[in-house]
Amino acid sequence: MIYLSRADVERVAPPMSAIVAVVERALIEKARGRAQMPPKHWMEHGGRWFGGMSSVVPGLGHAAMKWQSGSQDNAAKGLPYITGMLFLNDLEDGVVVAVMDSTWITQQRTAAASAVTARHLAAPGARSFAMLGCGLQAYSHLDALGLVLPELREVIAYDIRPAAAEAFVRHAAARGLAARTVPSARAAVEAGDVVVTAGPIVPDAERPIEPGWLGVGALGITLDYDCYWSGPAFAAADLLVTDDFDQLEHLKGEGYFTDAPLPDVDIGSVAAGRKPGRRSPRDRIVSLNMGVSVEDVATAKEIYELARARGVGVELTL
Repeated sequence: MIYLSRADVERVAPPMSAIVAVVERALIEKARGRAQMPPKHWMEHGGRWFGGMSSVVPGLGHAAMKWQSGSQDNAAKGLPYITGMLFLNDLEDGVVVAVMDSTWITQQRTAAASAVTARHLAAPGARSFAMLGCGLQAYSHLDALGLVLPELREVIAYDIRPAAAEAFVRHAAARGLAARTVPSARAAVEAGDVVVTAGPIVPDAERPIEPGWLGVGALGITLDYDCYWSGPAFAAADLLVTDDFDQLEHLKGEGYFTDAPLPDVDIGSVAAGRKPGRRSPRDRIVSLNMGVSVEDVATAKEIYELARARGVGVELTL
C-alpha cells in the first residue's frame, strides 16, 4: 500500500471539477441503493469531537474508513479545524491499498457536495453567494460554486472573526467578484441567493437563524449540522433536503437536529432524477449537508489513482 501525507495529497490534488463529478456519481450510487453506508460513529470530549465514517461503493471499486477529530481550539495550535486519516480498500482483495491524510479530502469533497446541491437546487440565475464562517471551507466553496453558478457575481462574508471575513473578501475580489463583509449573520443570510454556513460544530450553539431570514428563492446549505439554524428556520423552508436520512436521525442522539423536521428528500435522489427538487424559482430550500462517506470514497479513489500514476507517496508493507 502507499502512505500519502497531506503534502502528497495536495501535490496530486485532482481539480475541483473532477471532484464535483465523482462526488455527484457517488451520491447517485447511494440514492440508487448501490452503496452501503452506516451512520457516523460520533464522540465528544473536552470541546473536541471525534468521528468515524465508512462506506462501500461497488461502482467505484473501493471502500473507505475515515477517522477525524475537530475543535475550535485547533487554530491556536496552528492546526486545521478538522484533522484525520483515511484508509482506502480495494474491493477485489479487501486489502488497504492506501492510507492518506484526510484534511484536504474533507475540505474539497464538502465543497463539491455543496456544488452538486447548488447545481440541482439553486434558483436559475443565482448571482450571490453568502458564506458564514470564513475558514478553509469558504475558499473551497468559492471554487466549487463557481463551477455550477454561471451567473455568480457577488460574495458576502460574515465571520465572528472580522479578519477572516476580510481575508476571504480580498480573495474573492481578486477573482473579479464584487465582495463585501457584513456585520451580522442575519445580514449575510438575507443577502445571499446561495447561503452556506460553516461554523463550529458544538451541541450548545446559539442557532441564530430564524424563519424569514432566507430570501425568496434562496438556497441554504448547512455544513455545521444545525449549529447556525433554528428548528423553525428549517420548518419554514419550502423544501428541506439532506444528504442522508439515517445519519440525521443518528445525530439527534448526540444533541443535533433535535427540533428539525423530517427532510423531504435526499440530494442524491434529486441528482439522479428519481425525485423532484425545486418546483418554483420562489422556493426557499435548505439542504442539511452533514458530509457522507461515499463522497470520501470517490475523492480518495481519484487521489490514489493519480498518486500511483505519478509515483507519489511512500510504499509500505502490510
